[in-house]
Amino acid sequence: MYNICMLKNLRDFMKNEGINLFIAGSTDEHLSEYVCLNKNPRYLVTGFSGSTGDALVTPENVFLFVDGRYHLQAEKETSPETVTVVKVGLDKSPLKTLYEKIAEISSPGDKIGVVSTKTSCNAFKELQKILGNKEVTIAEFEFDPVMPGQITGILRKLTYVPPGIAGRKKAEKLELIKKYMQDNNIDLLLITSPEEIAYLSNLRGKEIPYSSAFKAKAIVYKDKLHIFRDETGFEAFIGSISPENVYFCPATTTLSVYRKIEKLSGKIVEIKDSFIAEMKSLKTPRELDYMRECYLKTDIVMSRIIAWLNQDIERGVKITEKELSDKLKSLFSEEGAVSLSFEAITASAQNTAFIHYTNPDPEKVIAKGDLVLIDCGAYFEYGYATDQTRTFLAGGTRAKADKLQKHMYTAVLKAFLHGLNYEVNENTSGYDLDKRVREVIDANKPEGFSFSHATGHGIGIPVHESPPKIGPSETSKSPLKPGMCFTIEPGLYCEGEGGVRLENTVILEGNKIKTLTRAGVDENLTDYDMLTEQEKQWLAEYNK
Repeated sequence: MYNICMLKNLRDFMKNEGINLFIAGSTDEHLSEYVCLNKNPRYLVTGFSGSTGDALVTPENVFLFVDGRYHLQAEKETSPETVTVVKVGLDKSPLKTLYEKIAEISSPGDKIGVVSTKTSCNAFKELQKILGNKEVTIAEFEFDPVMPGQITGILRKLTYVPPGIAGRKKAEKLELIKKYMQDNNIDLLLITSPEEIAYLSNLRGKEIPYSSAFKAKAIVYKDKLHIFRDETGFEAFIGSISPENVYFCPATTTLSVYRKIEKLSGKIVEIKDSFIAEMKSLKTPRELDYMRECYLKTDIVMSRIIAWLNQDIERGVKITEKELSDKLKSLFSEEGAVSLSFEAITASAQNTAFIHYTNPDPEKVIAKGDLVLIDCGAYFEYGYATDQTRTFLAGGTRAKADKLQKHMYTAVLKAFLHGLNYEVNENTSGYDLDKRVREVIDANKPEGFSFSHATGHGIGIPVHESPPKIGPSETSKSPLKPGMCFTIEPGLYCEGEGGVRLENTVILEGNKIKTLTRAGVDENLTDYDMLTEQEKQWLAEYNK
């Protein structure tokens, strides 16, 4: 776990190698979103436990770059004497901001260290682009000096997803891939996204935290899908073939893997948008039927946890945030979940202002009248993620909300309803949807509150799937397509006051947004005077 010795050891390594700036990332060799903390380099040198965010280490400073979900958490978990938290807005990514910092503070002749096994090709190209003609050297390391003694985890047995759930047999998916390759004159297709491999193979695993995918690399070559679960087999295979051209997706391929495949052929072609990712995002009717079952179970868990907490508070039982979290996890197990799809958020009172509050306080007792925010999701037998959020007033119908609580909640509720009822056409993008939700939030929010994250994200085998993206950035400007599942989750937050978020997962059917989540909203917190007649009608229809 986090130890100042880790930072000292890294700086010793940098001194020995002549490294002036070193990038300590938060991912692993498969570019996983969630990595165990004891294998997370960024956490080991900063103490920040969030799922995303990267650090830049120099001999004198450590800069930690985080987006709006983690501004408060990063400040709380790190020491200002050691770490400078750089709070990044919605206009750019934390990693791009980190690269711009390198360009700003580096000098001619400096040496920048990157771990090639944990850096995507896209990220590496972005770094090169931002550095431009600056006279610096980028040193690539195939091992991570933060934890050079790490060993590969144990491979676990995989679960087969029948076509009755997946909607397509493996052979059908492979035929679609082969046609795509023929149409584009592709000789060898490299696949390094664990989620894409899980989708193509109709297999699921339990070896990656908060994921139903499994660690592997894959190649489609000479009409066959080759899957490798160890690096040795992968390297042996690519060393024995001679394809005319190799196609790969730089967003999901590490720099280290690229260095290996660039030796195969003179023609290495980048695929900007993954054909498999697009296939995966368009859910079949059978997939949707199964996902509806999973969301019903998640709704039941949400209903049970709210009822349990309110009943105990009414009886005078003291419940802490940690006890609420433990109960939530036990309820998921009772409903048949095999794992969580992310670390659950169970925040109360002022802690609801922490957007990703994943360390519930064992001493914080939830009081009657407190705001409580629960953000949770799970995987059931066949490995499709669920995700939903509800904010409610602790204590049930006998609790009374104050004016500010009602104001912030109803402002979010209005935006939530506009998102669920947005009129979609063939050109509608996630950017358009985010813009409308954000307009409603901005027009109604209390002073001092902000909506500092995207409106939503795609969801399927991973809990955060792309496409689609539902946010204010350029990457969200691709059209939403029928069959895509995504979340709508507006929120408002203010340090010292608290926060509110409401989240449903939805499916785009034709040109209509249909909700998979059916959990109710809290009437105790709803100020009906703030709602228009249209919003009241939408709410009544939803409550049916």
